[in-house]
Amino acid sequence: MAGHAALLQALLPEIYAPTGRIEPELIAEGAALDTALLVSLDPLRGLTPLAALEWLEDYERVYGLPGDCRQQGLLLQERLALLAIALTERAAINRAYFIWLAGQLGYAVTIEEFDPFRAGFSHAGERITNYEALFAAGWRAGQSLAQGAPWQFVWMVHASGEPTTLFRAGVSGAGEPLVSWSNQLLECAIRNAAPAHTMVHFAYGG
Repeated sequence: MAGHAALLQALLPEIYAPTGRIEPELIAEGAALDTALLVSLDPLRGLTPLAALEWLEDYERVYGLPGDCRQQGLLLQERLALLAIALTERAAINRAYFIWLAGQLGYAVTIEEFDPFRAGFSHAGERITNYEALFAAGWRAGQSLAQGAPWQFVWMVHASGEPTTLFRAGVSGAGEPLVSWSNQLLECAIRNAAPAHTMVHFAYGG
């Protein structure tokens, strides 16, 4: 006998022989205690979904994930990245927060804010509008700018490029591609966190 069965055997009075009819009872009860001990460690593993992926859906349910960033074929690593953001973020409305947010998804970014030309604040030679940068990011004349908001409510995220997500044992799911590329998650996460009165554009490769 081993495990809890051996412990139960050691607790028997000396007049009991650990053979015969009592032996299968010791083995069965010992196995139940062995299982209980093993399962009792699950909550410790569940402190982080990286150690207990079977609890990932519960974490996502509690944090409302993936929320608006739900998309077909979302990789396990991307789901874990969204959860890591939800677990650790302390939201703020500043450059540092959005740079941190992009970093959690594997991007190095800079943020450019646009200002309208204002007498007394702007200088000779500065742009009157920021049409050039907006056109470069894909904006077209006639498109809404946050319900007619002035230029100071438009900002640009410059990303160095598109990160590569490699298949990794333990944090990738069966059937996922060995390599994948996508910018959708970055744009969704930042737009969800952006102040409602602003419009954010993205430029890649710069």
